[in-house]
Amino acid sequence: MRLLSIILCCFFFTGYTYAQNEFSEAIGLQKDLLQKNPQDTKALKEISFLYLHQANYDEAIRYGEQLLYIGYQSGDYDYALLYAHIVLGQANMMKGNKKEATANLHQAKAIAESNQNDSALCSVYNGLGLYAANIEKDYYRSIDLFFQGIAAAERSGYSQLHTILLINISGIYYLKDDPVGLSYSLEAYERGHKESNPYHIFAASVNTAYMYYLCDDYEKALQYIKEAEFLTKQNDFYDQTNIYALYGHILLAQGNTDEAIVYFERGLDAKDKAQTSSIVYTLYGYARAWHEKQAMDRAIPALEEALELTYTENSPIYRDKLQKELSLCYESKGEYDRALEWQRRFQTESESLFNTDKERALSDLRMKYDTERRENEIKEVKLNLLQKTKNEQLFITSLIAFFLIVLSLIYFIWRRNRFFATIVHQYQAHIRREKQMQQKLRELETDNDPQTGVNPEESQKKYPLSSLTEEKSMSLFLQLERLMREEAVYRDNFLTKEKVADMLGTNRTYLSQIINQQTSLTFTQYVNEYRINEAVKLISDSENQIPLKTISSDVGFSSMTTFYKAFQNTVGMTPSQYKNKTTELYKNH
Repeated sequence: MRLLSIILCCFFFTGYTYAQNEFSEAIGLQKDLLQKNPQDTKALKEISFLYLHQANYDEAIRYGEQLLYIGYQSGDYDYALLYAHIVLGQANMMKGNKKEATANLHQAKAIAESNQNDSALCSVYNGLGLYAANIEKDYYRSIDLFFQGIAAAERSGYSQLHTILLINISGIYYLKDDPVGLSYSLEAYERGHKESNPYHIFAASVNTAYMYYLCDDYEKALQYIKEAEFLTKQNDFYDQTNIYALYGHILLAQGNTDEAIVYFERGLDAKDKAQTSSIVYTLYGYARAWHEKQAMDRAIPALEEALELTYTENSPIYRDKLQKELSLCYESKGEYDRALEWQRRFQTESESLFNTDKERALSDLRMKYDTERRENEIKEVKLNLLQKTKNEQLFITSLIAFFLIVLSLIYFIWRRNRFFATIVHQYQAHIRREKQMQQKLRELETDNDPQTGVNPEESQKKYPLSSLTEEKSMSLFLQLERLMREEAVYRDNFLTKEKVADMLGTNRTYLSQIINQQTSLTFTQYVNEYRINEAVKLISDSENQIPLKTISSDVGFSSMTTFYKAFQNTVGMTPSQYKNKTTELYKNH
């Protein structure tokens, strides 16, 4: 079994990953708070998890027990007792206190489930998963518990807890010599970078390196272990021995024995801040390297030191491998009796492990089935989240498009109203100018004939129509204008060119000629212009309540359709729009 030699993470509830040199400051801050108030449950919880994360399990237990006592004393089950059981469960488990660890973790599980506290439940499942792998050596149950922790992490939306569980799942697969764990370590590695969390990147890098080492892909293993080494030095993370041990084993597998020894020695130099299993794993690799060099006097003492640690520290990890390597070393020395003795011990240890593995062999198929099922569930969750994101993006895009359309319509209406207002103002000004021009025209006519002005009948006698000179044309046009302005003949709904020609004593050809020469309009356009101008005057009068249909008839139109069309062409808007705009302007003023 190789559990604690790879990165398996306990949970840390502050949400921040401390480098080793920051722990003293963080712990000092919590101690100051506790000195002021020894009953401060938040400070007790924080300092307990700080010591747990630092792997100082004795101090974690000491402060965890204080938190537990206050929780029972005050009846604070939802906070003090919950987190006291979590920290005590994980700390006791790491110290090998099986009975205490399992009792604490199950108590925490019961409280977290009753409170539906998924965030705390993640940590409980993580602790139970570590317990199942480390103490019970039940990898199937361990992975199942980690997946339950992932489900709780998804419910609580706690991304960092999710990443830690993926790291631990990959670690358990490494213990099973199963490369399936590579996908979980790589996913955790990507999540660590997205979270910008150096500890998660570090832990995922270590486990990814272990998985590639398992797959004999040493180049990729070195790539990830180098990144882990860089992060370790940069942040002074705990247990650097584990990094150097894996580095040495990779180099040893590549045949770089001398370089591997250098890394094993670096790991042993840092053993004061390392877990027992990491030290044992380093000594095991160190001994193998010296065995390769046939230096048994250095290999055997390293193996014996490692083997003693497995007993004194109650850490059976690698014990069987140490016994097998001792047997091979004594065989190389020619001491066959000792070699046989260690071979027997190795077989006894292996049989014990084999029987344990055999008892769980029947559950492997179910574990694979459940693992695939959970992977599919996770994929489905991701697809649902992706679809939800797409739907949200589509909704936001549609909403933006809707607002743009609404704003465009508002702008269009504003521009149209402004345009209409301009037209109304222009026509009102035109009406005023027209009145002034009519007055000047009358004065001009009076100046030409002070007595009576120009009489149509006398003009007809004076200018025979046999020849239409310029002077005759102007005279006829002035008579036509008087008919329109003073007699308003255009109001006749059945007015024709022949009727007007008869009134002027001329023919329809000359009438068309003089209108075109003086105005560049046709007869119909000329007459309709007078009609529309009068309609504009009537509609512009805000006190005038005459219906548009009546106005249309009064100014000479025989059809509302013709009236609307002529008004639209001349004014630029319909009579109704003009009337509404005039009323609006009148109210605003």
